[in-house]
Amino acid sequence: MNRLTQWICREGRVISPEFLRVDGFLNHQIAPAFVEEAGKQLANRFCKADVSCVLTAEAAGNVIAYEVARRLQAHALYAKKGRTATMANPLVRTVRSPTKGTETELAVSGDYLKSGERVLIVDDFLYRGLTSTALAEMVRESGAELVGFGFVIEKRFAKGREVLGKFGVSVTSLASVVRMDPNSGRIDFEE
Repeated sequence: MNRLTQWICREGRVISPEFLRVDGFLNHQIAPAFVEEAGKQLANRFCKADVSCVLTAEAAGNVIAYEVARRLQAHALYAKKGRTATMANPLVRTVRSPTKGTETELAVSGDYLKSGERVLIVDDFLYRGLTSTALAEMVRESGAELVGFGFVIEKRFAKGREVLGKFGVSVTSLASVVRMDPNSGRIDFEE
């Protein structure tokens, strides 16, 4: 078990067979040591991809995207929840949130995501692949090149990796969860 999976087992809380609470160190309260290690590992996996932009969705992926972008000497960009009146040339998709059960509009300015960029999509979780699919569609619509997907935690049982397979690029996760038991709190990872 690597350092990140040990941290997830120690600090994460299994809420149900599908939901894992990591808000104490990853997506609400931030543990800089965890984010630094995750950012380093993701950046190492994509260091030869000539990434110029690391894209994520507001807000949980922002910290990870920033750390990966910093290490790859790229810029970080996040899709905002909703369009703002000041956003130029918006690229927009609507995504259903599995944790909130609501639909959210994601928007990225075409001024910041443009043709010629080499884009890596990064997020805290890969679940069903819906948010990452929306981001990848925006990348393609902009004329930029999608070079891969990187996730801190993948819920392998939800088949998000298979959904993203249609884009024909690398899908990488640092911790791949195959099963979670809310009664015991046990988290099983793919070897």
